[in-house]
Amino acid sequence: MTDQARLAAVTAAYLDHADDAYRLAYAILHDRDDAMEATQEGFARAFERWQGYDPDRPLRPWLHAIVARVALDQLRRRRVRRLAIPGVADAAGSGSAPREGTGDPAAGWSRRLAIEEALSALQPLSRAAVLLRHRYGYDYLEIAALLDVSVVSVGALLSR
Repeated sequence: MTDQARLAAVTAAYLDHADDAYRLAYAILHDRDDAMEATQEGFARAFERWQGYDPDRPLRPWLHAIVARVALDQLRRRRVRRLAIPGVADAAGSGSAPREGTGDPAAGWSRRLAIEEALSALQPLSRAAVLLRHRYGYDYLEIAALLDVSVVSVGALLSR
């Protein structure tokens, strides 16, 4: 595949899946800017790895895996920075949640806050597993492949 054809394919994938990928990244990161960065980085990686994509398989899970891994990597880096610089506030807790009426899929603000609070309490990998299962409808085997863990680990992540 030529670079031009690859660029056209990734551009089409971006137009079809960027909003959904952003929602996944935001649900993991709880920060608009970080989620946008993870989405952009995810599609940049998709461009780099496009030769490895199997067109006989669904595109959405492949893209979700890339974006979820980028978002989880950002969380790990954020945690390291927080530990390295004690007393620095975490951007995820700075009130950067989207406002009602911005097209976010959550139904009510109070319900949404409760869900976000519960998700925030989870470890990043558990949060990603819960989101992939309950928001995006992936089964255990798909989640295991997306997060690069065993199916047994997915069960443990979802039961916590």
